[in-house]
Amino acid sequence: MSSQAQPLSASEQNKHLVHRWFEEVWNQGNTAVVAELFAPDCVLYEGGLQIRGPQEFKRFHDSLREQFTDIHVTTGISLAEGDLASLRWTVECRDKSSGKNVTATGISIVRIKGGRFVEAWQNWDQAGVAAQLSA
Repeated sequence: MSSQAQPLSASEQNKHLVHRWFEEVWNQGNTAVVAELFAPDCVLYEGGLQIRGPQEFKRFHDSLREQFTDIHVTTGISLAEGDLASLRWTVECRDKSSGKNVTATGISIVRIKGGRFVEAWQNWDQAGVAAQLSA
């Protein structure tokens, strides 16, 4: 019996990249990972927004960090098939202006090619966040 680890399948590698994204970019604030994983021509469909390329994503990331502090994302179930990986997540943070704690859930779906994100879709509970902030 061999003790060598089996290489990860492409689907497992893709799930790992999505988990890594949330851990390193959001929990650790490591924006260098954005340029590494977010392809130059990647488009993130974020509600009505289309965020194109790493620089636009960094501006989006920074704008959320200007509004919220103590951001922590807990990753949940992830699924992958072919070049797609999907991840359910929960974010907990604090609104800087009100000091209120906020929790939201969301789902991200990412198309991955060559170890980089080339297209992504994200949906999260914006109405729930608005209700928490107005309460």
